[in-house]
Amino acid sequence: MAEPDPALRRIERDSVIACAALAVAAGIMTRQVDAALGVIGGGALVAISYRGIKAGISAVVDSADSRDSRDSRDASAEGRGRSRGVAVGLVKFFTRYAILAVAAYVIMARLRLPPVAVFAGASSLVIAVMVEALRGVSHGR
Repeated sequence: MAEPDPALRRIERDSVIACAALAVAAGIMTRQVDAALGVIGGGALVAISYRGIKAGISAVVDSADSRDSRDSRDASAEGRGRSRGVAVGLVKFFTRYAILAVAAYVIMARLRLPPVAVFAGASSLVIAVMVEALRGVSHGR
């Protein structure tokens, strides 16, 4: 599916590039594979979190759009559908964060990857957002 917002697509791409560059730099600077793997693990954590937030926001926007375009139906049926949708949304929300917590546990406790490297990988999204902000400033937006 094509991303409707090109800025988000650039941020996603730049985040992957930043994570890869940080992983290479960590591997070269420390001469340890664990550091590079830690950066990749942190990048995976932020990617899981980003995808969850993006999916949640998209669901809210789609729900609002469909509610606006829907013609009048039975109020009780609409209420049941809305409460079912809220329940499904909450289950998805908590499931995503449970998966994120398990992934973080495995990365930090079981694989024992360096915490600083994991933090650096998780910062790749922040780096990508900063790059996009600088693009906007340089283009006078």
